[in-house]
Amino acid sequence: MRVEQYGITYDRITVKDIELIRYWRNQSFIRSQMQFNKYITPSMQLSWFDSINNPYNYYFLIEYEGKKIGLINCKDTEPNSRIAEGGIFIWDNTYWGTPIPVFASLSMLEAVFEVFQTGDASVITVKRDNKRALEFNRLLGYEVDKQNFNSDFVKMNLTIKRYFEVSSKLKKAAFLFSGGKDKMKLSGLPSENNVSEINEILRKNMSR
Repeated sequence: MRVEQYGITYDRITVKDIELIRYWRNQSFIRSQMQFNKYITPSMQLSWFDSINNPYNYYFLIEYEGKKIGLINCKDTEPNSRIAEGGIFIWDNTYWGTPIPVFASLSMLEAVFEVFQTGDASVITVKRDNKRALEFNRLLGYEVDKQNFNSDFVKMNLTIKRYFEVSSKLKKAAFLFSGGKDKMKLSGLPSENNVSEINEILRKNMSR
């Protein structure tokens, strides 16, 4: 499955992508910011992929200007919940501090809250001393959950109401930055690894 918006392309990962992801996920500058910060072996990576290759987990390679620059994901906190858990890491430091990670996250939130309407809230986990990530997510509207954190990591929440309060300005900026490429395009084949809402849109797109 492929998603395109704001000049950015997102391809849902397959088993052929997992070694690329493992390479970057094991880099110290990425690993040090993660809750699980041990070295990931090939067998561990394959087991991870097997565990997320289902309708409740959506992991996408982010491609911009012809380069794969990072990974973004959205997953249910549990089956049948209306709470989505998000995550993103950009391994290409050329794009750190640029609007691209913000717009990538905006696309994912738009998909959850508006296109597929599969969530009522989004949650993320951020390392407490990662000031860049905290500010990044505050820009998207996330707020710190002071009741749900430990000494090293903090939970942040984004309700659908809060999303609509902050997203309009971000969408305008993304529209201008991308030269008007704001319409989300979804392509691919229906799959047992998609929720029914996604498969329905894919079928409609195939019939056009």
